[in-house]
Amino acid sequence: MASAQSIKKVDILINGRSYTINCPESEEPALQRAASYINQFMQEVRRQAPQLPQEELLVLCALTLFEKSENLQRYQENESQAQDLVGKMLEDVVRFA
Repeated sequence: MASAQSIKKVDILINGRSYTINCPESEEPALQRAASYINQFMQEVRRQAPQLPQEELLVLCALTLFEKSENLQRYQENESQAQDLVGKMLEDVVRFA
């Protein structure tokens, strides 16, 4: 029988504000890495657009991070297609050799 995973309250800091997040204990390192990345990213955006209100800064960061995620997904799909094509080309070379 599987045991229930322990949930832990984790404090993270994003753009100078503290947030308490409930997460499985095993996921705390990933949560801390994500919070650190988002915090650094928000600070970069804040330096470039210091006049943005907090809410608009959050929206801009969310949209930009989504775009980065989409670009990464497209890149991975293209890479997979390229690997498939190379594999087929190698099969053809071996077959016709």
